Amino acid sequence: MEKPRILIVEDEVIIGMEIKDRLLQLGYDIVGLTPSGEEAIRKVERFHPDLVLMDIMLEGSMDGVKAAEMIRKEFRIPVVYLSAYSDNETLERAKLTEPFGYILKPFDERELRTTIEIALYKSKMEKQIQEREHWFATTLKSISDAVITTDIESNVTFMNPMAEMLTGWKSTEAMGKPIDQIFHTLDETDRTPLECIAKRVLKEKMISAQPVHTLLISRDGKELSIEARTALIQDERGKIFGAVLVFTDITAKRKLETQLRQSHKLEAVGTLAGGIAHDFNNLLTAIRGSVDMIMHHTPSDNPIAQDLREIQIATERAADLIRQLLLFSRSQPMKFSVLSINQVIENMLKLLHRLIGENIGVSTSLDPKLWCVRGDQTTLEQVIMNLAINARDAMPNGGKLLIKTENVTIDEAYCQAVPEARPGKFIRFSMTDTGVGIDRETVQRIFEPFFTTKGPGKGSGLGLSVVYGIIQQHGGWINVYSEPNRGTTFKIYLPAVEEKPARKSTRKISLESLHGKNQRILFVEDEKNVREFVSKALSQCGYQLFIAEDAKQAMEIFQKEKGKFDLVFTDVVLPDSNGIHLVEQLLQEKPKLRVLLTSGYTD
Repeated sequence: MEKPRILIVEDEVIIGMEIKDRLLQLGYDIVGLTPSGEEAIRKVERFHPDLVLMDIMLEGSMDGVKAAEMIRKEFRIPVVYLSAYSDNETLERAKLTEPFGYILKPFDERELRTTIEIALYKSKMEKQIQEREHWFATTLKSISDAVITTDIESNVTFMNPMAEMLTGWKSTEAMGKPIDQIFHTLDETDRTPLECIAKRVLKEKMISAQPVHTLLISRDGKELSIEARTALIQDERGKIFGAVLVFTDITAKRKLETQLRQSHKLEAVGTLAGGIAHDFNNLLTAIRGSVDMIMHHTPSDNPIAQDLREIQIATERAADLIRQLLLFSRSQPMKFSVLSINQVIENMLKLLHRLIGENIGVSTSLDPKLWCVRGDQTTLEQVIMNLAINARDAMPNGGKLLIKTENVTIDEAYCQAVPEARPGKFIRFSMTDTGVGIDRETVQRIFEPFFTTKGPGKGSGLGLSVVYGIIQQHGGWINVYSEPNRGTTFKIYLPAVEEKPARKSTRKISLESLHGKNQRILFVEDEKNVREFVSKALSQCGYQLFIAEDAKQAMEIFQKEKGKFDLVFTDVVLPDSNGIHLVEQLLQEKPKLRVLLTSGYTD
């Protein structure tokens, strides 16, 4: 065990030597004996003793009190005063330097040793406390949780850096202020202000409170979802000194939870859409087909014709809703090919004019040197249509819609600003309306499934979700720019390719050639409504039909007629088998048989 190292500061040489001899006999190590305050400071800096014995009256301009003050401030080394003076003024000055002891001359050996040992022990305990405080402060500063402590009056006494970051308050500014001024929270559901849980714990003298989820409003008005916990600060006897508040930013976690719930919703909708698509499309086929047949025999000036047109429109809307659901749930298969977006837009212009009405002017600015993309034409047409409908609904009193295309090259700097982006060559097509615009909060939600600002019955909330999903499946992204009363711009980015679109056949087919010439068709369909409609329609078109309700009956008819059929037209889903398996059996009987498959499913 090392001997305690002591520096003696005494201007009386004889007294100083006497003290040194006594301390050596008591087992201490003396690092020096000096008569002045200036020299004492230099020796402390050089030797770093464990204790300084300091006379108050010293040689030179610096007395012992001043020297002790500087040693304590600069080196945190304990000082014990030696003095023949005990007047109040001297004692008051000495107390300000936080001495570890005070020995009046003359003193005996026992008094000297006792004072030194107490001072050394006190210094040791103080250092341990300082180390623990440093460890504790370092831990609080480095943890990812935010921590605020208060006194018993709920005033802030400490904030770690994470608490500063989340609340927007600097620790120096917040110190001494009421906790509810720094930690301002709202109820997550109704956004009513909440009493700070630390204040409530102190008021109700609760040992701790259950974790709560709230909205924290920072100093600059930013909202964060947090989980907060609090507990009393008390000693082993239960005396309360304050409270500690620990809170964590769970905004990202909440967002992930929302995305997970959304994913489950998508999965449920996908399952629902796939399940109802077959039956629903069968019903729509029968309804639309029957209406078309009646319309064919109804004069246009007949009042019934208008009713029939309303039915046609309703069935088209129903079919569109099913298509949107299937696209939304990604149950709709995509066929990718090299496309010119300019061509896709130009092909849709007539439809768009009819779709959005005469009171909205549609104009285009299409780059003639626009790069091609690899995409699914049907779904990209759906994107354009959905955005056009969205623009139409934003301009109830009319306006303008501009469709623009251009080539862009995305660099790393842009990617840092837009997380969805990636560097490379892209085509950008945008649709800008002069409508009512969208506020910032709504822009953040417009791609959420089932979110709509339209009234009941005026929108499913799927249109923009479908757009978002389609563009993601094409490897692109969407930027939205909008302000209330200043219109909206959707900018869509799609990866460019160097290939050119394949040429399409332009061979014309006359309508007369589409009429049947008594060809024999075996039609297999389990749905009665569809069966009756198709049978009537094809018979009127000049075909000879043989009808089966399932695969077994189809095989019986095929064998009875010895395979003398020009075409087998069958549903894929049959009650006793499936159309593909039936076709495989029929092709074994007649390899060159022509086959047409139909289904209410899309996968």
